[in-house]
Amino acid sequence: MAFYDKTIKETLVELESTTKGLSDIESDERLRHYGLNTIKVKSDPLWRKIVEPFKSVFMTVLIVAAIVSLWHKSYFDAGLIIFIMAVNAIIYYVQRFSTERILRSLQKQSVAEVEVLRKGRREMIAATLLVPGDVIILDEGDKIPADARVFEARSFRVDESQLTGESLPIEKTCAVLPSDREIYEQSNMVFQGSFVVGGTAMAIVTATANDTEFGRLSDLSSGDHNVNPVQQKIDRLITRIVAVILGIALFAFWLALARGVEWSEALRFVIALSVSAVPENLPIAISVILVLAMRRMARRKALVRTMGSIESIGAITTIATDKTGTLTRNKLSVQEIWHPRHNEKRVLQTLAASTLLGQRKTADPLDKAFASFINSSETAPKLGQPLREFTFEHSMAMSGNLRHDGAKYALAVKGAPEKIVDHCDITEGEREKALVELHHLTGLGFRVIALAHASLSKPIDSLENIPDNTPLIFDGFVGVADTLRPEAKGAIARAQTAGISVRMVTGDHFETAYHIGKQLGLVEHRNQVFDSRQIITLSDDELAERLRTIRVCARVLPEHKHRILEVLKRDNITAMTGDGVNDIPALTNAHVGVAMGAGAQIAKDAGDIILLDNNFRSIVSAIHEGRTVYANIKRMVTYLLATNLGEVIVSLSALISGLPLPLAPVQILWVNLVTDSAMVIPIGLEPGEPRNMLEKPKRANAPLLSKFMTSRILLIAIIMSSMTLGFYIYFNQRFGADYARTIAFCSLVTAQWASAIEARSDYESLIGRLRKRNAPFIVGLIIAVTLQIAALATPLGRLMHITPVDNTHLLLVTVSALIIPIVLIELHKWVGRKFFGKRPNLQRITKRLKRPLKKNKKFAN
Repeated sequence: MAFYDKTIKETLVELESTTKGLSDIESDERLRHYGLNTIKVKSDPLWRKIVEPFKSVFMTVLIVAAIVSLWHKSYFDAGLIIFIMAVNAIIYYVQRFSTERILRSLQKQSVAEVEVLRKGRREMIAATLLVPGDVIILDEGDKIPADARVFEARSFRVDESQLTGESLPIEKTCAVLPSDREIYEQSNMVFQGSFVVGGTAMAIVTATANDTEFGRLSDLSSGDHNVNPVQQKIDRLITRIVAVILGIALFAFWLALARGVEWSEALRFVIALSVSAVPENLPIAISVILVLAMRRMARRKALVRTMGSIESIGAITTIATDKTGTLTRNKLSVQEIWHPRHNEKRVLQTLAASTLLGQRKTADPLDKAFASFINSSETAPKLGQPLREFTFEHSMAMSGNLRHDGAKYALAVKGAPEKIVDHCDITEGEREKALVELHHLTGLGFRVIALAHASLSKPIDSLENIPDNTPLIFDGFVGVADTLRPEAKGAIARAQTAGISVRMVTGDHFETAYHIGKQLGLVEHRNQVFDSRQIITLSDDELAERLRTIRVCARVLPEHKHRILEVLKRDNITAMTGDGVNDIPALTNAHVGVAMGAGAQIAKDAGDIILLDNNFRSIVSAIHEGRTVYANIKRMVTYLLATNLGEVIVSLSALISGLPLPLAPVQILWVNLVTDSAMVIPIGLEPGEPRNMLEKPKRANAPLLSKFMTSRILLIAIIMSSMTLGFYIYFNQRFGADYARTIAFCSLVTAQWASAIEARSDYESLIGRLRKRNAPFIVGLIIAVTLQIAALATPLGRLMHITPVDNTHLLLVTVSALIIPIVLIELHKWVGRKFFGKRPNLQRITKRLKRPLKKNKKFAN
């Protein structure tokens, strides 16, 4: 219920309270009714948390494979599959635990004491015991413990930047306001989580716990966590593969029975074929490379809390970023000063005289900014203790200090420009000149403070008592604004170069947002700035259309950020950066939430990635690392699908042609669980390529693998299966089925080594890639070769149905199976480099190959 449009009397009647507060009995009764003033976030039941990690496509396939393996008493295979499932479940539980820290952080926000009135008696109580109707007393430096309606205020100003994003203090009054005011316009209300920066006030509590504006943010942030978009793409791909494999398995089982294979042996073969076709070792491989990527990013001052965010940030297409504390330092500073006669020394002197320079500690960010500016000036005046301090007077809209000046008294004031100018003795021409400059400074997005001084013959007790015959002397304006982070503009430019759109969402006024957006290189004209107060009049489709060209959103509330991210997620993979309480809904709603290390603890708990150095530039480093991981995941998937498809083609071709099976089921499982596992993780640890940050990201709904890389998979599978079948047919005719099966097994394994060597890069030549060191790949290759030698030369071979073969034949097959795939894949890479540069496309390949080469000037050389 809104109270800003009610009188104080109406508010007290509505809340059944008085300006003297509640009685102890009444407060206890209300506490039983409303509960403690603590935030409660919805949580899933325990059974759902336990079951959740087993609901993915991967897990379903692995569960079926494990059950079938146990049924056939293949305990080693079942144990390995169950181990993979357990590791992935543990990773999920760790991620779930980290996201639930948001709840604990929210509950800590209200643990403080507050001064209240209980039937006119002042006392301190825990903020958790506040109830609607309580009267609270607020002073400079206090953290506001609940939403409340102000009914008595003296020079009362509040910092609401954590809630609204507005970096300047908001002056609070008791006046009744019209209806339909947004939160940042409710100047007679204070909100939980804000800070008092000046003055004192008394207010009556209107809402506690989840009924507060702060509590509403917890409801927005407690929804379902976003599914990793890269994982979604992998799941879609695996779902299609499983559907195809199911059809192939049924066909293969029927065909095996038709060929006279015993049903139990046919079933064992089909199971081995099905398990080998699904890259079930991909989840554990992805988990390993993500853990290692987390360590690398930590060294770059980016702390990753959820592993899946590394994949997602490599695929993001748009960044929505908060301004306060993210692009700026959340620290006001003097940006410009103006004097009608260019006497900057006079401006500095009045500013110093009207500001408390270290006389007492102040929470007012404006006074801090003025003190910092004066102290850094080489001509800073030396002033003694003021005779009197005048805090901000609302009626006069100014504050100041009175000092001795010989036999007279020097008064220096600062305040609202219009009020100061009205109290100054200036000509109409000077007034017009001052107003033009005021319009210019406000147009630049500055908060403008006017300065003036006067010489008095006797001291005064209040600024309202300035003698009518002693007009103020106008000294000029001071323009104040939040300080931009020096690295922010360059980081935004690098993100844009990488094809990522950047949008600033801020609670600032339109002009301030436009000015800052222009400084950062985000906008060129006002049409690219959106006043978010219009958001309630737009449908999601209309908002999506507006956001296509909008790069700065002004006057944004937390729920606006949440909705903006929701709409952007339709066609984008999104990242949100922020540091305040008002950013929490958007941080949790984005695919990747990036929090600043110096921000609010709750914002850090809500983020997936925390920038420990508060450097926006670190986001670019995180994107580069993410793109490297994303590219490596695609290489891993390409490698596994190509080799698995090759195995399927070999077995199906043999069944269709009536040949004996070229590979025993145990040999298929050996290739799939040993050879693939030894090579797939090293492929995922390839160093990043510079071009990763020069390519535009793929659209959100783009498939994981491009058509060009799909053609690579088909090429490798055909090469691998053709060689394996060719060698099997040749040696079967000359030396028998057992001898040929061993040769085919060696050919298939060696061809997979060749595929792994080429998988290190999508387009770069082998010679160029060999110059880039990847020690894990060398280790993995050595392990794979060693295991293969062990299978051929040790008693393990009998379990693998391996027959001794002539070393000459073995050498010929190994060399052929290694060189032929490398040559053909290198030719495929050359086609990609020669005709399509960084972004190959099969349709463009076809069109360009049909053209006469002499007409294609771009590639004539």
